[in-house]
Amino acid sequence: MIGFCLESYDGTAKAWLGRSGHYLQNPPPGCLFCVGVRRTAPDLFGDMTPSGERVGMVLVGRPVARMLPQDGSWGEITRLILVDGLPHGTASNLLRFVFSSAWRRGLSTVISYHDRSRHTGCIYRKAGMRKDGATTPSGKGWSSRDRPMSAQTGQTSKRRWRIDVNPEKQ
Repeated sequence: MIGFCLESYDGTAKAWLGRSGHYLQNPPPGCLFCVGVRRTAPDLFGDMTPSGERVGMVLVGRPVARMLPQDGSWGEITRLILVDGLPHGTASNLLRFVFSSAWRRGLSTVISYHDRSRHTGCIYRKAGMRKDGATTPSGKGWSSRDRPMSAQTGQTSKRRWRIDVNPEKQ
């Protein structure tokens, strides 16, 4: 069994993310909130609680694109990592948990991007998100001295997905 829980994005979470094998390699410096995916274990009363081994993580931060709201009303899923062999539907259920957490934190919109050369984006569609445009690489890249671009990412077009978790706040 698998469970989801809000976690702190501390040194152990960053270390796990660095070892996870994600194609972007370098963990982001921070986030608005972090959701951990853990194997469940029975607690004192026999309920299954997510307190076992970490098998995934989602980081939600401020949108990277400068033209999107930076006031904390929007969140961007900057990393979504799940180990192989998890039950079917784990990713879309995890995203729905992220959306409810974003709503409780007062966010109005959550977006995510998927690399069209690596993924189809079906987990976003199954979680209730809708297509919200696409990006085209500028050729300049986004690397800097402090944060070099991973050689594996390259520059490919990406599809943006969006869900309005709290339409009244827009």
